[in-house]
Amino acid sequence: MFSTTLNHIKRFAIQQIFFLFFVGSPTVLLAATFGNVDEIEITGNNKTQATTILQELLFESGDTLTEQLVLDSAQAVKNMGLFKAVELLPVRRDGKLVVNISVEEKRFTFALPKLGRSGDGDITTGIVWRSDNLFGLNQRSKLTVAYKKFKDTQEKDETEAKWEYHYPRISGTPYSFKLNVGREQTSLEETIDGQSGNYERTRVYVEPFIGRWLKRDGASKGVQVRGGLLWQKYEHEFVSGTADLFPDPTVKALVAAIDGDFVDDMLLSRSGHHYGYELTYAGSETGSTVDLLKQMLFYRKYIPLPKTNHSNINLQARIGHTTNSILGPPQFNIAGSRSLRGYERDHVEGNSFLLLNAEWLRPIFKKETLRGALIMDVGDAWSSGDDVKLSELKYSAGFGLRWKLKRYVKTDIRLDVAHGFSEGGTTKVYLGTNATF
Repeated sequence: MFSTTLNHIKRFAIQQIFFLFFVGSPTVLLAATFGNVDEIEITGNNKTQATTILQELLFESGDTLTEQLVLDSAQAVKNMGLFKAVELLPVRRDGKLVVNISVEEKRFTFALPKLGRSGDGDITTGIVWRSDNLFGLNQRSKLTVAYKKFKDTQEKDETEAKWEYHYPRISGTPYSFKLNVGREQTSLEETIDGQSGNYERTRVYVEPFIGRWLKRDGASKGVQVRGGLLWQKYEHEFVSGTADLFPDPTVKALVAAIDGDFVDDMLLSRSGHHYGYELTYAGSETGSTVDLLKQMLFYRKYIPLPKTNHSNINLQARIGHTTNSILGPPQFNIAGSRSLRGYERDHVEGNSFLLLNAEWLRPIFKKETLRGALIMDVGDAWSSGDDVKLSELKYSAGFGLRWKLKRYVKTDIRLDVAHGFSEGGTTKVYLGTNATF
């Protein structure tokens, strides 16, 4: 009886998640006209260059200004994520129509301690040095140095250093650029086919990408296509036990992607939707020692709820498949703090996966920066696409807290408690410094 009730609840919850993915709020068109713009002035931009803000506007001097353009342009400037407050105000001055753009900047350059706890008890410590508005041009740089101590697993510890750089829209062009560079060193105690050995694994990677917005002018929002390269090199230094358990592959891959970003930043919450598809190919033609064809697809929807500001239902769907794994073990492990919560490490892994996440967020204690969360995850992983069984999806539910640090760009403190209700499920506690999605 109890099992039957749980199955009914599970079926109903999954149906509601799929339904909410296609629920949106109506758009109200505002047609009031102010006249032709004579001048645009910007105040409060102590570090941000005026050209960085101007290229996000949906109008320029000489254009006819409407109330809808004012609202949409203000939202486009907010979507940059650089400001605590944004206001666009058309005024008449000496017979001219002047648009005043007033902004209040966040802190752009800062160092934050990195602290995270996975549900399996892994502890990550380190430091993150971020600059979210280099040279006032909305260029983003993030340097991370971290140490991770694993609990009860074949990996013992890991040291990581990585640099991430992103230029969402190169000034005056429809192009974007992104670069990821990093090095990881992991201590392993591995057993394969009854043979055990201790190794030091080093992974070095470089990932440059260039993108193009389909819409040449206006806000950095909409559809863009991206192409790039992936270079990874693995080396295993033998320490003790059985030698030659691991290969030392070099991956050289071509990457192509399309991304549709239609998300509005409400400063403390989000609305809209975001989707993307990425294809990675590696083979002898690209100079890779590993043959690989990987596909990733995601869709996210952020639904504001009426009556309470910054109360949301946030939804995510992700699908992945790869024809090969670089080191032998399954490519995807979806049990974790930002995927399928409430399951033991390595319990949900494979070369194909499906994942659905749902979160209901609502301010608590009369503080909009602090929100409570009810969470639900549904998903599974399979060794190949032929083994997919949607009737046996795993699911979990729980609750959490989200604390938005308003002074910093895209910085949240997150605490989640989740319980997995399918085979292998348990209660897990997660702590991190990023939003789930």
